Amino acid sequence: MLNTESARRQRNLDPQLAAFPYVNGQVFAEPLPIAQFDSAMRQALLDCCALNWAAISPAIFGAMFQSVMDAKARRNLGAHYTSEANILKLIKPLFLDELRAEFVRVKGNKTRLLEFHKRLRQLTFLDPACGCGNFLVITYRELRLLELDVLRAAHTSGQRVLDIHRMIELNVDQFYGIEIEEFPAQIAQVALWLTDHQMNQKVAEEFGMYFARIPLVTTPHIHCANALTMDRNDVLPAEQCSYVLGNPPFVGKHYQNGKHKTELLRVFSRLRSASDLDFVAAWYGKAAPYSISNSKG
Repeated sequence: MLNTESARRQRNLDPQLAAFPYVNGQVFAEPLPIAQFDSAMRQALLDCCALNWAAISPAIFGAMFQSVMDAKARRNLGAHYTSEANILKLIKPLFLDELRAEFVRVKGNKTRLLEFHKRLRQLTFLDPACGCGNFLVITYRELRLLELDVLRAAHTSGQRVLDIHRMIELNVDQFYGIEIEEFPAQIAQVALWLTDHQMNQKVAEEFGMYFARIPLVTTPHIHCANALTMDRNDVLPAEQCSYVLGNPPFVGKHYQNGKHKTELLRVFSRLRSASDLDFVAAWYGKAAPYSISNSKG
């Protein structure tokens, strides 16, 4: 049902099935076999269904994914969950503090506030080692909270707003990621959609009108690819990128395998001692020319 448009559904559907909305976005497109449940798995699922997931941060998926990975596989992939507190330590000085300060300066001027709001929509973010998307998810959430403050400042009368969908400028298509493994790449995309839904609900509560952005039309740009062998301009042209952020994989010299060494040497082809570097250095090597070619600096 979640993958079938209303017009294509059977007319005599059970009302409980017909009540499910069409979601789109390929979220429910792939059929999966029914899991072989035992009593413990069944009880665990029921316990999960009894929870109120509405306020749970989608960033938790990163920690969940890491917890079920084999320790050796996690080291080989450099898959390490970054906490929300540490993500905020990065994004606040990188751009969020500056945006917050600008909002304080312009919130009393309707024209400048509108221009600021539109500029937020123009920002783009690239995480070239996005994993389950935690950096993108927290960044999007914080920008949506800033946008909510903008909307509060622009609508001080306290009246309910009828065209709430036109008020919201920010969307998930401002976020770009590269992830070598398919499963975390899929998690990153869904986590951004879940964050979008949570923030839409928050705006709806604030302004007194239900708002859900489904069927999904706009999508995050999460690419399942090797960030060290592809041209990042194919994901997001450098001149269109506002910020590059993330936590690339750290793999020390003595923990690297042949593939790590090959990728390091490909990035640093002119550096004789490149094989002595930590694997994370390759991301800096790719980021430098990408940033230099960005006309925004």
